[in-house]
Amino acid sequence: MSASVVVERDPPTAPPPGTRLVVAVGSNAAPSVLRRKLGHLDPAGVLHLTPVRVANITVGHSAHVAARGYVPAAPVHTGHGSLEAVAAWLSPRQTEALDLTEPNYDRRTVNTHDHPLILGEPRLPADGPASPDEFDIYVSRHGVLADPSAGTPLPFGSQAGVFGWLARHLGDPDLHGSAAEVCARLAIADHANRVTGLIRAAGLSRSAWPVNARGVVA
Repeated sequence: MSASVVVERDPPTAPPPGTRLVVAVGSNAAPSVLRRKLGHLDPAGVLHLTPVRVANITVGHSAHVAARGYVPAAPVHTGHGSLEAVAAWLSPRQTEALDLTEPNYDRRTVNTHDHPLILGEPRLPADGPASPDEFDIYVSRHGVLADPSAGTPLPFGSQAGVFGWLARHLGDPDLHGSAAEVCARLAIADHANRVTGLIRAAGLSRSAWPVNARGVVA
């Protein structure tokens, strides 16, 4: 038996005791993925998810190929706009377990002064429940795919679109074909790491988040 998932369209004013909010922009937004990753911790437990709208963040593609051959999503810090996403209220034990499933990402704490957040279905801020002072988000250690000249992040899109973009910039034959064919090809042997290295060497990535003077993601 796996943990059940409650998607709270109108979340309570107080989060479940001892939890913190973790915003997902990729596969962790799917209840089935969270059940698979966290259900073993408390098979009879309940995972609480809620829609959120968060400002000054958009979604791009991480500048790496995952072991299963696809190019995953990654958040990008911006100074404008807003993003509708899904967030989960996680206990410390759940958060630590989720960290172990994200070797290509660092979990960072973000304050809601810089990134105002609204809980529940999108609505006027005055109508929604109070948001926390901070939340966590997973930032790619590889940066995000970006135009090598302008440095503009590649907007999040289909796998066919991102493979086509990479093929045009890298000229690698393994990137040609349907998205399913390319994904299956890159999942074999060490092709994912090889193409990730090509991305880095070609200057097709940029930092997704501000870094401090020591080069650490802030």
